[in-house]
Amino acid sequence: MTDKYDMAVIGGGPGGYVAALRGRQLGLEVVLVEKERIGGVCLNRGCIPTKALLADVDGLRWARRAAADGIISEVPAVNFGRLMDRKAQVVHGLVTNLEKWLAATGVEVVAGRATIPEPGVVLTEDGRKISARGIVIATGSRQRPIPIPGVELPGVLGTRQMLNLKQVPQRLVVIGGGIIGQEFASIYAPLGSKVTILEALDRILNEVDLELARKYASLLPGQGISVETGVNVTTIDNFGSSLRVAYEKKSREKVVEADLVLIAAGRGPYTDGLGLDKLGVAMERGAVSVNRRLCTSVQGIYAVGDVTGRKMLAHVASYHGEIAAENISGIETLSEDDIVPSCVFTHPQIAWVGPTEEQVAASGRGFRTAVFSLSANGKALAMGEARGWVKLIEDSEEGVLLGAHLMGPDVSELIGELSLAVRKRLSAKDVADTIHAHPTLSEAVREAALGLLGGSIHAASRVKSFGRRPI
Repeated sequence: MTDKYDMAVIGGGPGGYVAALRGRQLGLEVVLVEKERIGGVCLNRGCIPTKALLADVDGLRWARRAAADGIISEVPAVNFGRLMDRKAQVVHGLVTNLEKWLAATGVEVVAGRATIPEPGVVLTEDGRKISARGIVIATGSRQRPIPIPGVELPGVLGTRQMLNLKQVPQRLVVIGGGIIGQEFASIYAPLGSKVTILEALDRILNEVDLELARKYASLLPGQGISVETGVNVTTIDNFGSSLRVAYEKKSREKVVEADLVLIAAGRGPYTDGLGLDKLGVAMERGAVSVNRRLCTSVQGIYAVGDVTGRKMLAHVASYHGEIAAENISGIETLSEDDIVPSCVFTHPQIAWVGPTEEQVAASGRGFRTAVFSLSANGKALAMGEARGWVKLIEDSEEGVLLGAHLMGPDVSELIGELSLAVRKRLSAKDVADTIHAHPTLSEAVREAALGLLGGSIHAASRVKSFGRRPI
């Protein structure tokens, strides 16, 4: 017997559950198959649990500063078990509410794995056969395996295990200096871990504007985080009750000891068991190839989010889910995911949208930059968090904003305005002509825009101009 639906979604993460909910809004009969818990990696062991931990760690930072200022007499002891319990409560509450909302909207959720034996058909692991005119692959990504001898040893962990520790490690080595590695370093260093980050490239946070990445890196030693870049990790060995990580740097062999080692060397698309090779679905470097309608090379099969290998961000997956559902429902919609904000929830936070200064320079176009320091922003000073900058990049010929790069407290909450500005090709004058509330961090955005127009009010922005050049 075959159960018939309009849309079948495989994977219940941010891409899958949003596709299902949007499908129901459009009147589709929807079934969603999820092998673990609704919410996927993001809600259960990624975006949300790390942010819950970071929020509590920020409270600890505040207490330490307050004690140093004499506001409180001493820094209270950290109950690490309770810290982890609160994280679990946040996750449980979100997932439970999402499950209830899916049920209330009429999305049928089926537990288990699924395959696609033929176009228009989904087979669940318990043998249930589902037919649907549109199938959405939303299986996400998984941690990339790395070929280092010793990665299988006890104490060498992935991000899932790092979110469920029973005690804080005294010494933590993080292999990978990207976003994931930096966020975990920002969690465990304030809790007392001596953190060492080992990065293969010659810099950390390779996606971040180089100027801001360097500014951020300069702050890490003061947080108890040391960084080694340009390294090749060769082995991980047991060393008594500890671990020893060996690596090469500039032809010299070095070692660092650790109680735990976190592998944070990136993620790759997850397509195991779907049967895509037999269907002839086009792939590129392990990712499912899609067009702007999010349709694969096989009619009626769509893919969204990390599995497409595009921008591996939860908000992109959710956006993709909406686009796929609309196309399945008959509303032709094209994805426009070229302008996407990104955030790093470190201390301080980093956020950006659009190309970096290096990328714009490489394109050969003429451009100007303005950098405004948060040391002249009243709200940042009141918060005691004035280490930060807002950097805007403007096309010098067309006068439109090309990119924005921010570092400072809660800059993840500022990037939305600038994403809109870049996407809609607004100018610095458009931003500067918009009154921003006082006292807020957002005033720094306006000050940077004023810098591009000839002069910030509360301090001088650093402005640079670069002429067009042949490429």
